[in-house]
Amino acid sequence: MQRELKHLTTIPFLTCLFLLLINDLWLKDQFHNTVTGKLSDFCGLFIFPIFWSVLFPKRTHLVFLITALLFIWWKSPYSNSFIGVFSEQFYPITRVIDLSDLMALAVLPLAWFVLTSDV
Repeated sequence: MQRELKHLTTIPFLTCLFLLLINDLWLKDQFHNTVTGKLSDFCGLFIFPIFWSVLFPKRTHLVFLITALLFIWWKSPYSNSFIGVFSEQFYPITRVIDLSDLMALAVLPLAWFVLTSDV
């Protein structure tokens, strides 16, 4: 487990985590534009599968596949009913359907590389 935890302390992971937090907690409120939206997608897609792969190291391939599929679903109109029910029953959430967000999937191979190498 010690070896896997080191992935959560790499410069790329911590940089993306920092950018995601700053972006979502401050930059989006200040600027709310295409750059802040894409930054969340890219940084989130970078750290999400690394984090879950650390928790489930024998399921890394599955973690990356599920990450891609869930992101595609989340960014599509197919998730509208889930978002509606969740927002009504638990906590209000919003998201914008913008299929150009799918270009953020390109960061997954980079996340895989960082996870599987000694960066």
